[in-house]
Amino acid sequence: MKVSTITFPSVFESAFGNTENSSRDLLNGLKIKNESIWYLAGNLAKRGGINPNKVVNASPQEEDYEVLFKAALITVAETIQQPMFVTVGFPFSTYNVYKEAAERFLARKNFLVEYDTQTFHNRGAVKKALFDIERFDVIPEIVGGIIGLKKVLGPQQPKSFIAISLGFGTIEGAMATADGLVQRTVFSSHGLRYAINNLTRELNKKYYLEMKNEHQLDDAFVKGFIFINRKNIDLKQLRKEILHQYYKEIISPLFKRYFTDSDFENCEKIYLLGGGAFYTELQEAFQEEFKDVMPVEIAPDADKLASIGYLYNSLRISDEKFESAIGIDLGNATTIVSTFENEKR
Repeated sequence: MKVSTITFPSVFESAFGNTENSSRDLLNGLKIKNESIWYLAGNLAKRGGINPNKVVNASPQEEDYEVLFKAALITVAETIQQPMFVTVGFPFSTYNVYKEAAERFLARKNFLVEYDTQTFHNRGAVKKALFDIERFDVIPEIVGGIIGLKKVLGPQQPKSFIAISLGFGTIEGAMATADGLVQRTVFSSHGLRYAINNLTRELNKKYYLEMKNEHQLDDAFVKGFIFINRKNIDLKQLRKEILHQYYKEIISPLFKRYFTDSDFENCEKIYLLGGGAFYTELQEAFQEEFKDVMPVEIAPDADKLASIGYLYNSLRISDEKFESAIGIDLGNATTIVSTFENEKR
């Protein structure tokens, strides 16, 4: 069956004031209640909030995780068949620390989510949706990415390859073979947040950033410009310098540490996953370093592969219940929810 993915920014903010008729649909008008507080989430928070934010690599015990998890559930409330089978994941660096907490969180089994449809509907109202989880699993993010990559590539996948996931909070990597992961090659280190922080330091030398948070600066980094005091500041050259330095100081040493000449001999290709894979500057840096070693490619659906991998893992634990499987990637920059499309709908 075909995979459907829904994405929204991993940010939220407490909701105050009138939010009626502020969006065109549910995905862009996420307003949910957690305990006694209403929150704007995703695009609505990004567009209508004052200082939307999220803790990077949030623990399942933190409010950030629960708010975004509930927001993710609401996006598929009308399409998923219950009880559900859910898979989530964490970067390799936090997986062992957060796995048990995530299992306790999901072991609640039943999640009652209160949300407001007045943000996008003239006759909207506060509604409630109950989500019932039959089984769940928590796996490393890089494992989810490799599962997703293999499913997307299908029979054309190389026998052995290196997968590098370039995320906001972490960069993850590993070598995958037909037998599975080569564990000694699995690593996790500083993600693109490292580059964003360097951007902030450089801009602070010349400009007052008006308390812009790192997620807002990440948006500017992606776009290549930022408005400061009603002036459009071009960031493209600075971005190029920062990303080249990030590659030199963070990424390149990881290859020297975790991969041997034998690994390069046995691998056919390097795949770039995650949102950072779309930066031309990083693509060129990878291709320059490995031009005499092996091809470097941006993976198909690079930014969605972890969620797709989680989805297929949910399908596995559900005994092939396509209509009830869901993969939720609560990423530091973007939350991505994957389900299988019901062709009969």
